[in-house]
Amino acid sequence: MNLNQEFIDRLNAEDCKIIGFADLRILPEGLRKDREHLITGIIMGAENSAYPAEHIKASLDRFITAVVQFLEERGYEAKTDYKPLKMLGTLSGIGWIGKSAMLTTKTVGPALRLNCVLTDAPFECGTPIIKSLCPPECMACTDICPANAIKGGLWEQGIHRDEFFDVDACIKGRKDMLCGAKCISVCPFNQ
Repeated sequence: MNLNQEFIDRLNAEDCKIIGFADLRILPEGLRKDREHLITGIIMGAENSAYPAEHIKASLDRFITAVVQFLEERGYEAKTDYKPLKMLGTLSGIGWIGKSAMLTTKTVGPALRLNCVLTDAPFECGTPIIKSLCPPECMACTDICPANAIKGGLWEQGIHRDEFFDVDACIKGRKDMLCGAKCISVCPFNQ
């Protein structure tokens, strides 16, 4: 059994179904900082809409514990303090940045919570997704956004988020209690 399959089997035993491997060597040097020796970003997620928040957090913590144990048992390093999760999600091929500026997958849309581990383990990595797979004609999240944060444009690698999403309007909408994650609930990939 290869390392990827052994790892996936281990995480599936923890009920983790969203798993991806990103090749960190393709990142710009500044994003890797003092971690040049770490070559793989492992991203894992839990569906956000199926369970209460405390259950999801417990699941993500359990996934991290299983990943670190798996890697350390095999003599690999495991770092858990990396934050550009959406970037790792696109680099691993598990999803793309949707119109709502959230990582979106074909199986649960943007209804997911993520965590990651960086490692020096030589996993086979996924094929990066470099542009949105949202249907251009779909405006479900744009139409329902009470803060008008979602502009309706499509992401692709290299485009700044501000071109298709207004983060300040989103933060204000959440603060003013206008939102309630309506964009997640209407995404056709989350149905």
